[in-house]
Amino acid sequence: MSEYLAKPLAFPQTMPAGYTALEDEPRFDPERHLQIEMPERVISLAEFGYSDDEITACPTPFGATSVFRLLSDEGAAALLEVAGKLEAFTTSNARIARNVRGGAYRSKFLRDLCLCPEITNAMSQIAGLPLLPHTLPHQLGHLNYNPKVVGENVDKWHVDTLRFDYVMFVTDPKSVEGGEFQYYLGTKEEASDRAKRGKPLDPDRIVSPDMPGPGYAVLQQGNMVVHRAKGLSAPGNRITMVNGYVPQDIRFPDFTRFDQLYMVDPPHCASTEFARHMAWMARERLDGDLATLPFTDDKERLAAQFDEMSALLADTAARLRAAGEVEVEHFGDG
Repeated sequence: MSEYLAKPLAFPQTMPAGYTALEDEPRFDPERHLQIEMPERVISLAEFGYSDDEITACPTPFGATSVFRLLSDEGAAALLEVAGKLEAFTTSNARIARNVRGGAYRSKFLRDLCLCPEITNAMSQIAGLPLLPHTLPHQLGHLNYNPKVVGENVDKWHVDTLRFDYVMFVTDPKSVEGGEFQYYLGTKEEASDRAKRGKPLDPDRIVSPDMPGPGYAVLQQGNMVVHRAKGLSAPGNRITMVNGYVPQDIRFPDFTRFDQLYMVDPPHCASTEFARHMAWMARERLDGDLATLPFTDDKERLAAQFDEMSALLADTAARLRAAGEVEVEHFGDG
């Protein structure tokens, strides 16, 4: 129902403590910087091995795409320039040696690219449902840089802390040895089981999409697709960008791994961004209810809607209080 298609949440108007805006960066121009092409193939969750029940619990049966183009040559060059300026702000965590999160606060180019309506519309078309740019700014324009140590993987096998995202090469993948983006044609439960038993993933089901150059991407339902970024096998420069989305239909259950985000992002950003996100979800859900409430004497039905809202808010409070009590999750390098 269109009444439950949420309005976008505006990007914060104030900068969090510790962040400053870049100076002297390119200005994003979709007419010059975009060259959006549709993927030739979409891989379903069923092809990854998920059951009908598992797929029904997801917003869409979409799994991942073949490689497709997003940026023009000029756009790729501009993003590379911005990524170079942001490299000074790299941090590390238990999964990734060098990354930049929160770059959308520092770079207007990156922010405008990540919020671009033309790209959002294309991602919605590919995924098969209306999407919005992620309402947590740290899930916009995440940049991964290769480790300083040759051979160390850029990112371990994992699933994402959000539902939908694209992985796009910022540097030219043909200019380095190694550094492939890979996904696994299997389920996350299988990957978890293999990791617990110290057993590597089946090499025959590891896919390494051929990336023709910078500005090319793969879209995935990131919390369902097991993937990683391999290390370089020789010195070089490898940068990718990950941009996240949420379903616009507010009736889909939230999938925000705040417990994980709190472990990798500055606590003052992770906490407030999550609180804003959940307040937005509650507001949009209530607006949808207001637009659709019928005249009825079915008190139980009406009460159940408030029970659902109460549970959403109580769960948000509980997750905020519990943050900091887990480890960063991944399936290792195997």
